[in-house]
Amino acid sequence: MTATTHENLHSPHLPQDSSAQHTPTSPWMWIALIVAMFAAALLWLRYSNQEDVAPAPVGERMLPAAEQAAAIDAAAPATRQAAPASGQRKAAPVVRNREARPLASNRMPTYPAAALRSGVQGSVIASLNVDTRGNVANAAIVSRSGERSRDLDRAVLNTVQNWKFQPAMHEGRAVASVVRVPVDFRTEQR
Repeated sequence: MTATTHENLHSPHLPQDSSAQHTPTSPWMWIALIVAMFAAALLWLRYSNQEDVAPAPVGERMLPAAEQAAAIDAAAPATRQAAPASGQRKAAPVVRNREARPLASNRMPTYPAAALRSGVQGSVIASLNVDTRGNVANAAIVSRSGERSRDLDRAVLNTVQNWKFQPAMHEGRAVASVVRVPVDFRTEQR
């Protein structure tokens, strides 16, 4: 038995084992491995638990910024009803609690011509009681800033009383709710 030293390890005189030859890994094998890792990560993200956020108190609610989310939520119940019932299918997801959302087709209040000519500016916040069908049951002005104008108040109330909403949901059922609608009237916006 002969001892090999560090210098002898790379010596051409050492016998080479022909079965231990290294072959390069195929690029397709690396691509398949990367795709499999991404697929596993996507599945994990899809099925990981999401924590629900508690809704704000009624006095602090404002209109949601994105009305596109309302259109997505409106399409979801139709999709669930169209799917056939199956014993192997997972249970339908429970509708999360959510606030009432205005429909994208709602008309925004217009600047009253008399107030615009007079240069009257200000902000008006209306409080709307939305029923379980998404209709406005009652509307009232709760605060103003800037110049007080009955024309601005009337323009807001006349418009928002005809608005339609996706009703608020609580534990899977539509419930009545209160929504606050801020409207700014500025002459430099026109």
